[in-house]
Amino acid sequence: MVQNLLEAFNLGTENVLELFHEDAIIEYPYAHSLGTPSKLDKTQYGNYLKGALANMPDIVFSQVKSYPSQNHVVWAEFHGEVVIPSTNQLYKQDYVARILLKNGKIIHYKEYWNPLAVSAMGDHKEVNKMFNDKSKK
Repeated sequence: MVQNLLEAFNLGTENVLELFHEDAIIEYPYAHSLGTPSKLDKTQYGNYLKGALANMPDIVFSQVKSYPSQNHVVWAEFHGEVVIPSTNQLYKQDYVARILLKNGKIIHYKEYWNPLAVSAMGDHKEVNKMFNDKSKK
């Protein structure tokens, strides 16, 4: 599941959304510090991804580790790197995610990352526009 999700990020929004249950909740606990949403439903996540994926083309994931546990929960660690087109800066991030599955789909996704690493994308206003700009639909 983790590898499929990471691969889908480079295939577009619809490919990512196919992995999520209709009632899915997606959480980014540190996102509020950047002025972006911390909790999204599947529709909101789709809109968020349209901006995010456009600003993170061809992200390369490595050091992928997954830890299936009880009750349909998978924990994952992975590293991502991508050159941000608008700044031409290398963005590097280490992620930890908790994934809850229901009927083979992601029903709850909670991703932890370092807000300071996001500075490669620009200031908070630029980052907010990248992830919340409705014109990128």
